[in-house]
Amino acid sequence: MYINKTIFPACVAVLIVGCNSLFAQDAVKPNPPGIAKKHSLVLHVGGGYSNYLSPLNFKATGIEKDFVRSGPAATIRILWQPQYRLRLGLETGFCNFYSYRLVNGNKKGKASVSAIPVMVVWSMAIVKRLDIFAGFGTYMLTSKLDYEGKVISKSNSLGTSVALAYKIPISKTTAIAAEAKWMNAFQTKDDVVSAELRVVWKFYQWDGRKGK
Repeated sequence: MYINKTIFPACVAVLIVGCNSLFAQDAVKPNPPGIAKKHSLVLHVGGGYSNYLSPLNFKATGIEKDFVRSGPAATIRILWQPQYRLRLGLETGFCNFYSYRLVNGNKKGKASVSAIPVMVVWSMAIVKRLDIFAGFGTYMLTSKLDYEGKVISKSNSLGTSVALAYKIPISKTTAIAAEAKWMNAFQTKDDVVSAELRVVWKFYQWDGRKGK
């Protein structure tokens, strides 16, 4: 699989900058003296459907037909959540970009493009229960062609994502969230929007520094 050599250093740099920002927040004492500050790790898991927005500008061959722009989408996200508005984490998942049938006389086939995002992601609570997410990283693209034989090719594209989620708590550690997300693989000019439902689980908590 082809790996763009700029992707890993860029993601590491973004992660370091994000961690520095959170540690800078840690120097501020938002809680009254003597009250422990809680940190937590939060897991987001969910799925839904996506819709491909970019134009499909194929060269005229006379054989492409029945384009499908919608398909399944899924997300796995883990966030470090201190008692501040800004959170930092990692995100991956799956998204089907588009597919189409190939017909050339008696010969038929199918082609499709999908992606696995690998993102450094920030999150911030805008108001109670409403969160915004922003990510930067890479989309690992897979193109499949089944036409007189099967061909699978892989590539990478730097990209971003932006999402807005509204969550409804169902216990002290668990919530259900509805999320709308825009994904942009800007190197390959692929734009996708998705609507997903998520389970949000705060699976680990620990005390931070106590105020003096």
